[in-house]
Amino acid sequence: MRKIPTIKAACIFIFIGLSVNTFFIKAQTKVQTAQLHTLCKTWGLLKYYHPGIANGSKNWDSVLISAVDQLLKSNTPQQLNVEVEQLLDIAGKYTAPTADSITKASINTRNLDHTWIERDKLLTSQHQQVLTFVSKHPYRGLNYYAQPNPQNDSTVYTPNEKPYAEMLLPNVNYRLLGLFRFWNVINYFYPYQYAIGKPWDQVLDELIPEMMKANDTLSYHKALAKMAATINDSHGGLWPQVFDTITGKYSPSFDFRIVDHVAVVTRIDSGDHSSGLKMGSVIETIDGVPLKSKMENYWDYIPASNKGGKLKSMHYLVLNSHRQTALLSGYHPDGKRFKVMVNLKERDLLKGYPNFFEMESPITYKMIADSVGYVFFSNITRKNLDSIMSPLMQTKAIVFDMRNYPANGTGTYLVPQYLLKEPQFYSRLTRPDFSLPGTFIYEEANKGTTYAQVGKLNPDPYKGKIILLVDNRTQSAAEWACMTLKTAPNVTVIGSQTAGADGNVTRTVLPGGYRVNFSGLGIYYPDGRETQRVGIKVDIPVAYTVSDIVNKQDPLLKKALEFIEQKK
Repeated sequence: MRKIPTIKAACIFIFIGLSVNTFFIKAQTKVQTAQLHTLCKTWGLLKYYHPGIANGSKNWDSVLISAVDQLLKSNTPQQLNVEVEQLLDIAGKYTAPTADSITKASINTRNLDHTWIERDKLLTSQHQQVLTFVSKHPYRGLNYYAQPNPQNDSTVYTPNEKPYAEMLLPNVNYRLLGLFRFWNVINYFYPYQYAIGKPWDQVLDELIPEMMKANDTLSYHKALAKMAATINDSHGGLWPQVFDTITGKYSPSFDFRIVDHVAVVTRIDSGDHSSGLKMGSVIETIDGVPLKSKMENYWDYIPASNKGGKLKSMHYLVLNSHRQTALLSGYHPDGKRFKVMVNLKERDLLKGYPNFFEMESPITYKMIADSVGYVFFSNITRKNLDSIMSPLMQTKAIVFDMRNYPANGTGTYLVPQYLLKEPQFYSRLTRPDFSLPGTFIYEEANKGTTYAQVGKLNPDPYKGKIILLVDNRTQSAAEWACMTLKTAPNVTVIGSQTAGADGNVTRTVLPGGYRVNFSGLGIYYPDGRETQRVGIKVDIPVAYTVSDIVNKQDPLLKKALEFIEQKK
């Protein structure tokens, strides 16, 4: 008589069946990822290097869409060879007399790596030979897809990428098109590709499955945000914002600062008494979730160069909700605990960020101690420059507050005239070499212009101590200003790591009409030291505490005054 399988045995059979099926799915996904990886890099190389594609005469998007579609439908490893062959056929035959040799210094070529062609085991030897030839003979004309920006010829301009704005939720083929566009423009034209923090090939392998499974609005927006964040650039980001989908579009009406994984209320509208919160109230949770947990969950979606930059951007979403109310808990300045329901509203924190982050001040300059001047740097203009600096020339110290955004450039380029005895170079840069995508020209910043140096011949420059106050609000133009000021002797930087993002912002477009940003120039000190991700070198580290924010104290300024009184 046949034995009837026990429940335990049946469960084992089911478990084995599920395990085998899961293993097969994972293996299939891995194979598809590898094939799509090779397709991405092949398509990108031809896009920027092959004259039959770089001149814009072919609809290169549609060619990729077709290739992706065939790869995803096929279960055979040979399909990739078919699609690569198709790409090469459409591009057309390309001959040249001899291969060009690259003789540039390593700093110019550190982003360029065509050795993947030889290493890629999915390519046939014939395809490897053709692609290697293409890589050594780049198109010499104006590239249709990537060219010098007419507004700033030092950054890449991509005016002919189709936005497909009607595709609010693109299908998988167009989602991968967007990823492949992004990956290749970063690979060939992002000056800091080498400094991202992990191999760019590895990032592609991680993002392909993300895009493949992003088949609803929330998962697509998460995939876009994670993709934009992979370059670790505080200039990065997506427009329009996708975080409303991820975190909700409603936020509190009060302003706050994040310190030690809590939010401290810094400003409340005069007419808003509904919440019961006070200036200095410390928020620990929202709807029962600790802010620390929320920040950890959002971390990979935030485009920023370093931890400080991530924490700054976290202000835009950590107290957001999909509902118009939220339950907040924490404690008031007197230590009394609270749990209150607050109303939330739609609020454009990006538009009002200077006010939100207290980066604006009515102060231009003032005396803050005996023979110590204080200057709020972004308030310097051509009209008030001399009236600020002349009275300070006989002081023993000047404190320049750089925790703001000097938009007009007056202080950046003209204040050093008061501090230096002769002109000085302050920065070098890298900019794309469009004749050989993936390489960069390394030269003095603003070469050939009056801004290549700062300062002038001055027999009587400032002789006192110079202090720069910095934190994660010190970004881009503010970091640039710090570099010009640091050409002076006796400069000390006090505070915490700056945002670590400098160089003109550039962008490209993705399906759905999204624009993804990144730094377009590489910025370095005159001796070649990094600024991207690293930020301005801090001489005396000072961090904010919850108590500092609650009691509206400025530990950086306090440390500056202590340092000024120290004897050399």
